[in-house]
Amino acid sequence: MSRLLGERRAEGRPCLVYLHGPDGIGRTSLASEFFHEHRSEFDDAYIEVAARQPDGKLVQQGEMLGQALRGLGVMDADLASSDAARAEAFQRLSAGKRFLMLIRDVASAEQVTRLIPNSSPEAAVVVTARAMLRELFQHDFADVPLSKLPRAESRELLLACMGPGAADLPAAVIDELTEICDGFPLLIRILGAQLVRRPQRAVERYLRELRASDEALLAMDHSQRVTRFLNATFSLVRDLQLALRRLALLPGPTFGIGAAAVALDVDRDRAEQVLDELSDLNLLVHDVDRDRYSFYRIVRAHALRLAQEVDGPDVVRSAVERITTWYLREAIARDAALANRWRVGPEFDRYVASGPAPLPRNDATAWFDVEWTSVVACVRAAHEQNLHDIAWQLCVAIFKYLHLHGHVDVWLDSHELGVSSAEASGTVTGLMQVTSQRGAAHLAAGNTTRARQDFEASLRAAIEAGHRLGEQSAWEWLGKTAAAESDLETAFRCFDESESVVERSEHAIPERQRIRMLALLALQRARAWVKLQEWDRAASVAAGVIGYFESAGETDNHAKCLLVLGGSALGAGDPAEAARHYEQAAALFSRDQAIRAEAGALRQVGVAKRASRDLDGAAAALRSAKELYIMLGDAETDVVDTLLKQVEAEGAAG
Repeated sequence: MSRLLGERRAEGRPCLVYLHGPDGIGRTSLASEFFHEHRSEFDDAYIEVAARQPDGKLVQQGEMLGQALRGLGVMDADLASSDAARAEAFQRLSAGKRFLMLIRDVASAEQVTRLIPNSSPEAAVVVTARAMLRELFQHDFADVPLSKLPRAESRELLLACMGPGAADLPAAVIDELTEICDGFPLLIRILGAQLVRRPQRAVERYLRELRASDEALLAMDHSQRVTRFLNATFSLVRDLQLALRRLALLPGPTFGIGAAAVALDVDRDRAEQVLDELSDLNLLVHDVDRDRYSFYRIVRAHALRLAQEVDGPDVVRSAVERITTWYLREAIARDAALANRWRVGPEFDRYVASGPAPLPRNDATAWFDVEWTSVVACVRAAHEQNLHDIAWQLCVAIFKYLHLHGHVDVWLDSHELGVSSAEASGTVTGLMQVTSQRGAAHLAAGNTTRARQDFEASLRAAIEAGHRLGEQSAWEWLGKTAAAESDLETAFRCFDESESVVERSEHAIPERQRIRMLALLALQRARAWVKLQEWDRAASVAAGVIGYFESAGETDNHAKCLLVLGGSALGAGDPAEAARHYEQAAALFSRDQAIRAEAGALRQVGVAKRASRDLDGAAAALRSAKELYIMLGDAETDVVDTLLKQVEAEGAAG
């Protein structure tokens, strides 16, 4: 705004600005701050004009002109009686003057046009509105959309509102409270007022309430300011209220036009039109770069409450079923491109029976990169609506992506719900698969005891269901768990049991799956041979199956074979060959955007190149690994940094 003021004055034009954003975001505060920063440049007057009454009704144009004239020094007794005469008086009295006029809560461009000072090149008019008023562009207004406060400023404001002692609270608590306020200054002040001088235990109690429901924050607003402006805003968009209630049921943090069309039960063109209207009204936020939409947190909470009150639980459940089923079907098609593995569930059977053309792996990964948080959120939404068959199948569909990208915490949380839903649905094969997937998450987290319990439960379910593929998989995972505990004797025994299931199953396991299972078992054995330092044996086994994974397009397992070859070469005394294999693995992980796995491979590149005395190459690889670990916030950052410093010191020493 300051830059715009300078530009407009240099051009000999009044500075016309309109600030738009939802109530509580700080529109009026910003305008006031702008005036105080430039007070010396507006020596004639600061004028406030209200375009809306406290009860929400619009102020007539004649009264708005009267407010402006009063600000210019006209007494009530001297105000003209007609709107036209008042408009003429405003233009005459404002001519050549340097003033700032704030017009608050405008609902239409018509309320503003007669208040534009045509002969005041050093004046400024700041209009605030809840919605984007595109008609103002025709009158030379500059658009200044207001969004949430940045996180750092939100945190600073919250600490200031909470008063003395707030800075002594755990940083994680303050960060979470800041996140809950969603960048709204009004909400931050409301929450801060409730927490002034509260002991830590009381603050944490409030935090638990806020975690349970976004509406808890609205309940703290005893003056009902937030609720009043939400009710007023919603009352202005009666034709779009149903759309808001339906879109609020979309479980994820952001959504695209396709998901919106499903929620609204309309075609894409109509959905796009509705989204544009709601974005102009600042009830949705449109991320233009990603073409994704999101709700302000309190707007969504309000819309969800209205959905329950106006539509009722049966209608809400039906809409959630439609939405989560759509996400499930979209995820299944992409999951199929990530791994040539078997899956159970009626929606998976339907997909296979349709004989679909396979999607490119890169396209599938790109879809999950955008939508995985929404798919995970759908698990909870379906579970809470007792749509249990949808909930556990969503877990099956998202498993490979979560595994590939190491989202272990989310993986565990979603699969806790998935296992519960599989149990509630009474689907033994579903319980078999989702329990196994949860075990894989425990194994990735290093909790081998919980992992073994899940794999044993999966094995029991597979035997009960007579499901050979599940039985084979459970034994394989039990072997991987034993290997993780360095109990390699048990690991090999479990791998043998797994292979035995394949061999005696004959036609119970399709040939394509038999080949893949045997290749995976070979890979697991090769990894175990590396632990036993049987370098030649490990390399021979890995080399024997790497071609299968390469031809099948299973990038992650192809890369894992390369890691085995790298470890074998390094152990056998050929670090240059090891570095070559590790670099190839890192490139494959990078192609899959598996950042953590890529960082691990690059770390090994550094280790191998250091062993071959290529210290520059080692340092470069370790720097790349460190950058990736920093991006992830991973504790391995410190380990890699230590290695990097050692390599740099060796290089400096010659």
